[in-house]
Amino acid sequence: MAIDEFDNLQKELESMKKRYAKIIREKEKSRKRQQDVHFTDKDKQILIESFVIGALIENVITKTISRLI
Repeated sequence: MAIDEFDNLQKELESMKKRYAKIIREKEKSRKRQQDVHFTDKDKQILIESFVIGALIENVITKTISRLI
């Protein structure tokens, strides 16, 4: 009888461990998703600077091509 109780407790513990691991994975996914959505001020500044630099490069290329043609 004690062995059956021990086996039941062991199965219940394994089940709890699996549920806990699943919850942790879901929380980690949620945290990563939130981290991807929310930019820090430095990230925003870098993103804006990248767009500005990209636009400037595009303008230079466009002007150079139009002068060559």
